[in-house]
Amino acid sequence: MNYLFISRKNVHSRYYKMIIKRLKLDAQLYIMGLPKLSSLRYLRQAFLVDFRDIRHEQLLRKKADNPIWDHALLSRVYSLVLMCIERLRYAKCLAVLSEKRPDYVVVWNGRKLPNITIVMAAKTLGIKLFYFENGLLPKTVSLDPKGVNFASSLSSDPNFYLSFDPENDCVFSAPEIVPRSNVPQRQNFDRIVLPERFVFVPFQVPHDTQIVCYSSWIDSMERFYEEAIRAVKTLNDPSLKVVFKEHPSWRKHYISLYDKDDIALFANGNATTELIEKAEVVLTINSTVGMESLLLNKQVITLGDACYNIDGLVLHANDRQQLADCLNEVYQGWKMNDLLRDKFFSFLKHVYCVPRVTKDDDEHIHAVKQRLTGRDEFSDFERR
Repeated sequence: MNYLFISRKNVHSRYYKMIIKRLKLDAQLYIMGLPKLSSLRYLRQAFLVDFRDIRHEQLLRKKADNPIWDHALLSRVYSLVLMCIERLRYAKCLAVLSEKRPDYVVVWNGRKLPNITIVMAAKTLGIKLFYFENGLLPKTVSLDPKGVNFASSLSSDPNFYLSFDPENDCVFSAPEIVPRSNVPQRQNFDRIVLPERFVFVPFQVPHDTQIVCYSSWIDSMERFYEEAIRAVKTLNDPSLKVVFKEHPSWRKHYISLYDKDDIALFANGNATTELIEKAEVVLTINSTVGMESLLLNKQVITLGDACYNIDGLVLHANDRQQLADCLNEVYQGWKMNDLLRDKFFSFLKHVYCVPRVTKDDDEHIHAVKQRLTGRDEFSDFERR
């Protein structure tokens, strides 16, 4: 069995190099770099491939990062250059994969450039894939043959989890939630006194895959703010406030929103765990904060595609009216199914997630090897 790990020269390539050395499998690391002469024979094929979705998603990322990309001429020039680069990259990927002929290609995430082009080439050649991503639980990673986040192999059927581990042999206890550190570009905020009653709305990174690829109707944090405020106001409860927190990994600040509405507050200096614990309900697009909220036994409403969009576990809103209906349902007494919650997280811990306490601990290396070779319990579930 042959595994080809592909990456740019970055932190992921260093991680791959370390695990390849310890896996003791027929595996190689390929670093994407300069053009390859043998790519020329695949150029014609590359120019027949439809890259419009990639172009669209990349422009969304650019526009979320800087409004200058809304300029029509600049966007058009960028699109033309991008399409040319990705066609050349696609031709190179076909050349590399045709020469090395791996059984599996291993990439990180698979929905961002350049890895999405690598994935397209691998699929064209019928090569199977594995996708790495940060884990759904603390001190874990995801390693999935189908995809990550909403595209993962996780079932959305509540009965799948309710029937898991009928003898209750897999004990689950909520892990300690590790706070995310602010990026250096973020200013420090003081902790605020929270209102007595509030809905918590955590912002996400606007150009992240979770927003660009898996958020069909909330395309910006400004839109998220407006829809959350509008929905809470439909409850006609003047004592209920909305508390927002900017994402610690996003370098920009939404200053124009800080004092925009009387029922809204920003608690950028407060710990996310505190905000979850004191909130009455959590509204999220598809953030890991939603997972953390479930762990802390909070009612969650999602507005985007999430791997935990499971009936009985969360409520989900596809538009403005559904969001108002979901909030009203929570305040009419809806509660998540506690057994379903416990079974879902038990499946994640004992079957789906790959443990990673440190970068190279023995348990992590063994779990990666078992997943890649199809010898773990998750692989058994996939074969059923």
